[in-house]
Amino acid sequence: MYEIEFYYDKNGRSDIVDMLDNLKKRSATSKNDRINREKILTYIGALAKYGTRIGKPFVKHIDGGLWELRPLSNRIFFFYWKDNKFVLLHHFMKKTQKTPPKEIKQKRLFGKE
Repeated sequence: MYEIEFYYDKNGRSDIVDMLDNLKKRSATSKNDRINREKILTYIGALAKYGTRIGKPFVKHIDGGLWELRPLSNRIFFFYWKDNKFVLLHHFMKKTQKTPPKEIKQKRLFGKE
């Protein structure tokens, strides 16, 4: 079993926590948002239980220590941290076939903080 942590910036904000909160608020009136949120939480739960061994379609190795969680068209970047922890960095909606290099570069900077 792995522990899941969310990355918080210097202002105490987490992109992923904010996104999940927004989906929760909208899920009362939007079936798509409810399904989206449930799928994301299911994938996070699978990551906590199995780690990166769950493989595709759940996770994909990006580069170095950077991975992406892949619920529906959502992408959540994460990396492994010591003591069986995964740190979830950032969320974005994938709109193209290939992950944008800008997104990958930005996430590498998160991991160095």
